[in-house]
Amino acid sequence: MKKQYQPTQRNERANPNSKNCGLRSKDINSAAKNALKEKFYAGQIGYATMTDQHNRFKQFSEFINEKFSVTDLRGVTREHIERFAESLNEKIDKDGKSASSAQNILSAVNTVMSQAIGSNALQVSARDCCLPSRSGIAIENKAISESQHHQIASQLPERLAALSEIQRALGLRFEESCKGNSQKMLSDALNRQIVIVELGTKGGQSRTVQITSQKQIDALQQTASIQGSHHSMIPSHMTYSQFQSAAYKEYAQSNYRPHSERHAYAQNSYSKHLEAITKISGLRCPVETGIKHGAQHHQYLSKKIGCSVKQAKEFDHQARIYVAEELGHHRINITNAYLG
Repeated sequence: MKKQYQPTQRNERANPNSKNCGLRSKDINSAAKNALKEKFYAGQIGYATMTDQHNRFKQFSEFINEKFSVTDLRGVTREHIERFAESLNEKIDKDGKSASSAQNILSAVNTVMSQAIGSNALQVSARDCCLPSRSGIAIENKAISESQHHQIASQLPERLAALSEIQRALGLRFEESCKGNSQKMLSDALNRQIVIVELGTKGGQSRTVQITSQKQIDALQQTASIQGSHHSMIPSHMTYSQFQSAAYKEYAQSNYRPHSERHAYAQNSYSKHLEAITKISGLRCPVETGIKHGAQHHQYLSKKIGCSVKQAKEFDHQARIYVAEELGHHRINITNAYLG
């Protein structure tokens, strides 16, 4: 019968510098479990916690294997963990994963890696990677400013720079911007003043984005030109997964998160719709003003608009409904992650 791995601390390993940090396994998931066993036998975590964290870590190991071909804990870098956290952010937005669940998964990755390497050098916080708070309400502004956007875009390859433009102009997720047919979207924008987002969407549900500015047309003309006769912005010789991995490696060099463009779109959309409802410009969302979500924000709006707090709350609710629909969601709660 195979002997169970039962060291109580890292320095009891025969060779901490060997494959998978000396955790007596060639398989990264088994090695991760052994790292957690060290904490368990040392009395630092319970059995249920060990099992839960191991199951959560598996999502990370699958990600780095698929995206970066990493199969050894020694090959894990901070960049890998940050890119994984970015994917969790996208799942919160697209798949409805809860913010608390995403934070628990990231915590498990931090726990395993800290135990495996014997330090917190690879530790990545929820704040570092812009994950929403456990409540799902953003307390920090995750949108990229106009000046930052142009600076980053000037450093990116032409195709990625063009994708960042339509993500910002149309509120698209990275996947939607890649898989969408820019030629068709441009035609619809010019002839019908709308764009139908169909591919890469949440649950495969299409949505309509209104064309209200020349910037949107310009962004689509740019991507349509690059796309040429191909059916999408994914290069013809690559799969989506291959292109995504290549893109994220480019983004890492500039510490750029494409989802920040969608945050910018949501915030601008909120202000635009509030202005349409109240006829007053300059009304901003909680993460932009630094005013707490809820009653305090409603009081801020009431003073700016010159109406009752109750009416301001209703205006806020209406604007959030518009934003939720434009982002491809049916619940306004999701707007909390973008607007605060």
